Amino acid sequence: MQLTEFAKHQINARLTALMKACDVIDAAVVSTIDGNLFAMQQTGKFPLDRLATMGSSLMALGDTITAELSLGHCDKIISENQDGLVAFMHVNSELVLITVTKHKTGLGLLLSHSRNCAHDIAKMV
Repeated sequence: MQLTEFAKHQINARLTALMKACDVIDAAVVSTIDGNLFAMQQTGKFPLDRLATMGSSLMALGDTITAELSLGHCDKIISENQDGLVAFMHVNSELVLITVTKHKTGLGLLLSHSRNCAHDIAKMV
């Protein structure tokens, strides 16, 4: 997938809007399915280039697991951690959205806003 600079600008603007609309989100990343960081926004200090690589690998693993178990397409993977949550979800077959929150009680908001953002980005590209 070859995305233009205009698409990158639009996606970054959508990530900015995501973070303004949902103050529990501390970072948002869009990466290609092969792990290249495409767009990002954050309020904290996270290694987002590494997150993009690991997120795409995790989504590929999720796709493999669900295919092996005949459970259909892997929509999202949630990593619940001691100090926060990370949601990984497909935007389309070539892009992954990764969102991070340090708020343990923010799962519903994180998923709802992330899902809407992924849907908007999918319409852009």
